[in-house]
Amino acid sequence: MSNKSQKLAEAREGIRLAMQAVRANKFRSIMTIVGVMIGVGAVIVVNTIMDGFNEYAYASVDKIGSNVMYIHKWDDNTDFENLTDDQRKRKNITMKEALAVQEMCPLVKAVSPEKKTYNSIARYKDKYIRNPDDFRGCWPTQPIVAARDVSHGRFIDENDMRRGAMVCVIGPEVADALFDARPEAIDKEITINGNRFRVIGVQEEVEDLFGISENDFLYIPMTTFDRIYPGTERVYLIVSAVSKDSFGEALDQVINALRRVRSVKPEEENNFGIETQEKFKGEISDITTKVQLGATAVAMIGLMVGVIGVMNIMLVAVTQRTREIGVRKAVGARRSNILFQFLVEAATLTGLGGIVGIIFGALIGLVVTSVLEWRYQLSPLWILLSLLVSAGTGIVAGMYPAWKAAKVDPIVALRHE
Repeated sequence: MSNKSQKLAEAREGIRLAMQAVRANKFRSIMTIVGVMIGVGAVIVVNTIMDGFNEYAYASVDKIGSNVMYIHKWDDNTDFENLTDDQRKRKNITMKEALAVQEMCPLVKAVSPEKKTYNSIARYKDKYIRNPDDFRGCWPTQPIVAARDVSHGRFIDENDMRRGAMVCVIGPEVADALFDARPEAIDKEITINGNRFRVIGVQEEVEDLFGISENDFLYIPMTTFDRIYPGTERVYLIVSAVSKDSFGEALDQVINALRRVRSVKPEEENNFGIETQEKFKGEISDITTKVQLGATAVAMIGLMVGVIGVMNIMLVAVTQRTREIGVRKAVGARRSNILFQFLVEAATLTGLGGIVGIIFGALIGLVVTSVLEWRYQLSPLWILLSLLVSAGTGIVAGMYPAWKAAKVDPIVALRHE
């Protein structure tokens, strides 16, 4: 027999003996598998849920507009407790900026300026809704940048703007609060903060964004809003690019237009803030990655506990099988054969634990994501890593017991009872 054939035969014999030992000690083997299963399952559950949350968060961000950017007076990282002199003197965003973006940016599909007032009350007969999200003045372009249609009636048009019409478009939650059915709202007169408006449309319902309702609002023409609230100057701009491919160039055009109209010198930083969907997604990704790493680290502690259990069980196995080891050595087994047998046994136990843990974690992850109505996503990367880690930890945990078994003196072992 060649040296290669002999090594293969020894490997097969080592695996056979290891599997026999696993079957012969079923309860001990099951307890070991369960310990590893819990650790691996926790890792799979954590990462399945976090991957599902990422998909949900990205989809939620995409629903608030199409290739959009949000223009504010302040940068998102502004420290309002320690404003600089330049920041204190910073001008509000006004309609002047909205018109500049509209006229100077050919790659902009639409601009939607909005003015807001809060703490509003809308009434219809004996029904009312207090504090709808916002009472907003807007342009007819709002549905374009928000990528959101009306489900009943129509949206504000240019004729409404020219006339400063006392008309409004309401969100579905407002319609539900004031009327028995949403279609009934059309052409009804409601009172908002003491002013009477005719309902011309109900916007379609969309999913809440991270638990924040996107369906409880009131829109009126911007010209009407300016007449009712002449002291409100601050404007929020939502700008939509013509396409995803041209978004970067459109963003540059918007920045240049704003810098020009706000008289920002070449050496000065922007005196306005711009947020994009990709920026939102990046911030979400940073947060979820940190949470995912932290939760995975905690789950790995459970796996380490399982590894310690494997080592203890293998040490007990060495003690219980001392005589068997002596007999094997007496008939010619080398240290490497004994070492291999015990390493295979430990790796088999943790490997089986890893497989069961992956199935267990995948099922729990499926249940959780289904309840939360998130997309279920089981990454092949985490499956592969879990298998490698579980089998690898088995080898690590079994190394010392296997080494201890391999160095047993055969004469002493044969005397062992």
